[in-house]
Amino acid sequence: MSRISFLGKHAPATLIVLFVVWAMPSGAFAELIGFEVLEWKQDLTGTMRVDQGSITGTEEDLQDDLGLEVEDTLTQWRAWLRITEHQSILASHLESNRTGRATLTSPLVFGGVAFAPGDTIKSSLELRQDSLLWRYDFIASKVFKFGVPFGAGRLRLSSEVESEVSGLSGDGGDVGTIPVVGLGFSFEPFPIFHVAAEAEGMNIHLNGNAYRVYDARGQVEIHFAPFIGLNLGYRKGVADVEMGDLGKADLEFNGPFATLTFRF
Repeated sequence: MSRISFLGKHAPATLIVLFVVWAMPSGAFAELIGFEVLEWKQDLTGTMRVDQGSITGTEEDLQDDLGLEVEDTLTQWRAWLRITEHQSILASHLESNRTGRATLTSPLVFGGVAFAPGDTIKSSLELRQDSLLWRYDFIASKVFKFGVPFGAGRLRLSSEVESEVSGLSGDGGDVGTIPVVGLGFSFEPFPIFHVAAEAEGMNIHLNGNAYRVYDARGQVEIHFAPFIGLNLGYRKGVADVEMGDLGKADLEFNGPFATLTFRF
């Protein structure tokens, strides 16, 4: 479901902030704290199977069978605190909510409920990702940085299907917290421009659940001032999970993004 972007809704406030920080002396900024708002034009594809106890669900395509939207514009926030020259703490939050409608061409078992061919269904999928990471930069020069983030990622998936004919509905969802590790680097050939890439993820079996999750992005950043930057890039990821209270989901997401970054 398309929504007005965060930056679009908050354009006046954003302009005021830009004016205030631009008027402040550059010496007031030591880049100890950072905050970014990322607008991501995301495509989401894949399959899902929602079980209920001993009843195994039907594995269905998100678009072809459940009618969920492929495209959506999402807003992610991320903040970080630099502890030392080589160490930082990062926190992020991303949430996606999609809905759809489809007429079934084959039987569907979803969350313990059976839906017959010809039934028209309404579907929804909520995906939420949060992370808290500690990053250590082995190289932390002005021109080049290379480091390893690691910490914890939390993934929440929930989905529902409801029949427009009978009113019956089936749902399922689960939450999992897993360790994540990654790599990140940035290169600044001259003061107003730099290139960066980063990736985090994990392939692990934990508490009876299976996770193969990764998130990677590459970007270029233009600095309007030492404390303001605009990033343009591309992001790709996978969430391939088997979770006890959900079933199985094999999701792929990708698309271009733009980020407004503040450093103080």
